[in-house]
Amino acid sequence: MRPRYTVRHRSMPDAGSQGTGTDGLHLPGVFQCTILRALELPKPHRDVFLLKDIQGHTLQEIAAILGISIETVQVRLERARDEIGYPADPGAMAHAQ
Repeated sequence: MRPRYTVRHRSMPDAGSQGTGTDGLHLPGVFQCTILRALELPKPHRDVFLLKDIQGHTLQEIAAILGISIETVQVRLERARDEIGYPADPGAMAHAQ
């Protein structure tokens, strides 16, 4: 069983400058916890997750970078997100806080 990471809430002097995305990654501690969970993934899933959700590459770019099909990228991304607990709907994480 994987350890659960908790999010520590801190007051931030200028929260508006931290980003306004709806994925929740701009919230204090969420990004760090997501990265820690991603690092525990098997390499194929980790690579796809980091390229897509952290670096922002398209599915086509990831397929070309890794030399795999777009369908394989989609499957690996879905499995990585399931393992991390990262929502398929990016707005869902912001509402969960």
